[in-house]
Amino acid sequence: MSQAKTVTVPTTVTKVITKTITSTIVTTKTTTATATVPPAVTTTTTTTHTTTTPITTTTTHTTTTTHTTTATLTAAPYGKYLHTTVIYLIQNDASARVFTLKRGVADMAVIPPDQLSAVNGTKMGNYEVKVVERGLSFDIVYIVLNTLKPPFNNLLVRRALAYAIPYKMIWETVYHNTVVGLVGVIPKGMLGWTDYNVIHYTFNLTKARELLKKAGINPSKYTIVIYYNQGNTARAKVATILSTYWGYLGFKVMVQALSWPQLLEKTEKPAFDVYIIGWAPDFVDPDDYAGPMMYGGTKFDFVKVYTNVAPSEVGKYLASARIIDTPKYYVIVGPVGTGAKVSLPKNKPIIVVQYKLAKKQIPPQNCTAFVTINPAFYRNVTIDALIIAGRDITNPVIREPIYQAVEILSNHEIPIIWLGQYKVVQVYWSWVHGMYVNPVLGIRFDLVYETKAPSTPAIGIGNYVNNPSTFVISTIGWPQSFDPAKDYETFGWQIFHQVGDTLVTYWKSDFTHVVPDLAVAWCHNKNGTIWFFVIRGGVKAYDPWHHKLYPINATDVLFTIWRIARLRLDPSWMITSFIDVNHSKVLTEQEFNQYLKTHPMIANYMGKTITVTSLKQLLQFFGYSGPTAGVVMLKLYKPYAAILNILADPFTMIIPAKYLFDNVPQLKGKYLQAMKAAEWGKNPAAWAAYIKPGESDPTHVFLNKYLIGTGPYYIAGYKRGSYIILKINPYYWNSTLWLKLYGYKP
Repeated sequence: MSQAKTVTVPTTVTKVITKTITSTIVTTKTTTATATVPPAVTTTTTTTHTTTTPITTTTTHTTTTTHTTTATLTAAPYGKYLHTTVIYLIQNDASARVFTLKRGVADMAVIPPDQLSAVNGTKMGNYEVKVVERGLSFDIVYIVLNTLKPPFNNLLVRRALAYAIPYKMIWETVYHNTVVGLVGVIPKGMLGWTDYNVIHYTFNLTKARELLKKAGINPSKYTIVIYYNQGNTARAKVATILSTYWGYLGFKVMVQALSWPQLLEKTEKPAFDVYIIGWAPDFVDPDDYAGPMMYGGTKFDFVKVYTNVAPSEVGKYLASARIIDTPKYYVIVGPVGTGAKVSLPKNKPIIVVQYKLAKKQIPPQNCTAFVTINPAFYRNVTIDALIIAGRDITNPVIREPIYQAVEILSNHEIPIIWLGQYKVVQVYWSWVHGMYVNPVLGIRFDLVYETKAPSTPAIGIGNYVNNPSTFVISTIGWPQSFDPAKDYETFGWQIFHQVGDTLVTYWKSDFTHVVPDLAVAWCHNKNGTIWFFVIRGGVKAYDPWHHKLYPINATDVLFTIWRIARLRLDPSWMITSFIDVNHSKVLTEQEFNQYLKTHPMIANYMGKTITVTSLKQLLQFFGYSGPTAGVVMLKLYKPYAAILNILADPFTMIIPAKYLFDNVPQLKGKYLQAMKAAEWGKNPAAWAAYIKPGESDPTHVFLNKYLIGTGPYYIAGYKRGSYIILKINPYYWNSTLWLKLYGYKP
């Protein structure tokens, strides 16, 4: 996702998407809004799900929920207070956030880098405001050069411009040391990052002038216009600095601010010179960086990877060769054929990436940035073949050097100048404990806790006060939508992480391994195109708007994923690019177990791998012995190593199908009809008669206002542009965690 609302998709997608990063962009909204809260009623509800399969669940229950505008202090027998209420306080003005935090009204706040010193160390009794750096995020900022246009089509000029940037001054004066250096397209900490065999472009005007002289160009003949998105003060300052120092080289440089729509229009085709933009991860995988920012749109008939190739054997695979020296491997890339000759030391193994170009190619100038080509409109067949190879290979041992080769070439060729990688900086009061960082999910508020604070100030919303059981965040922006199938920005994803569950997830700060969430176990076929997920039993989604519970089963899981693809809204490319939803299906446990007997599957978990031939064996491998609620089979178009990372994204949170058929006017009374038509998930394409593409779909219109989920919290009320209130979910399937951590039982 590009920062500041940009659009980015893998190269297989041909649509433009909007993505907002609320942590870096202030979006001021002036709207008149009324508060939305669940009705205060007592309801007796019978939810019946009758199917022809063993995943049928019948639940009868009585729930009483009364929404109030107060937050009571929960007991804390262990001295740790569980956050039973979470309040997002929307304050788009930075000075208001500073004031709210310093008064103790907020426990945590989004503070601009230039105002961190104003809050750091603020005292209240024995407590103080902490400004804590927690390593590096995966958010980056970079400068795009139009490589189809002189002089940026000259490698020596691009390198000269990179040397003519005072990086240290920018990091210190613009970003106040919240940004560090970045050598290439892949951020530090992610698979494929390396600083081996890279050029370190430190500020050196003498070196820059030497390169320009070697390039044989006269800088005074060129006028460079630098764009940035209007309202982004940091990028405005960077643009001004670039204009000054590139001007020292003899270029005529102008700076121009554009509105976001104008910037998109100007840069989607190669009609620009330079612009500044940022990127944050859609999912944790190098393909989410290398693809959108380096893929040049080359079409291949095929790309093949060979390992453990001897130097003398390279000529049997390639007609010509480009060698990339990575830390542990030589990666050699070239067209299919024979005759390539290489002379290499024998101290490293060789990986060969062989390709055959397709006859028809789309010229770079006819491509669209972030859709069919990278934003610099730079085409390099070697890099493109490496990106395709990295996307298709699932073995991390082989993927790593392939992406390291991409990283090295993105540094050497420098179609984009890599300005910096953001640090993670958290600002909060010292009475908050257990803080951690996850680059995609953020923190889950039931996993951090408070001790007693010196005061309980009023928040300004009803009778709410900020006591230790209430977590208040002073923040900016607003979710794009409460429908996960539409929302493609960080604020909404934070909400979904609190109120929903995905098939798999990350536990706190560990983003290197996915762990079970609503899927208790999973496995795949040998080539990674068929995946099975065993669904956790006993999970219920709580509907606070109508006070009902909805049992979750495998049909709901497939319906959720299918619906994301069907709506074709902003995040849908992460499903439609990889999963063939209409040929995926639901199985009973018995059907799955029978299938395993004749189709052994591979299970990978926490670095261990086994071949499974029974459901019992699979569950034992994952250490699960509880109830299950059916099995989902997802069919991929081709192997994709990052599929689990995508399924951990909050936009895939599971929503019960019956909730929509119970409440969307156009669907009421049609639940059984729709499920039978789809054979309870055996034929999901039949759901197309009930769900329509686009924002006019009735389920989208409804969920955009009334979201429910299975997570640790539920939405208790909100006022657009003002606040969002979350309450602890008394029906959360993993509530025993709270008993263990805090002695709390709902």
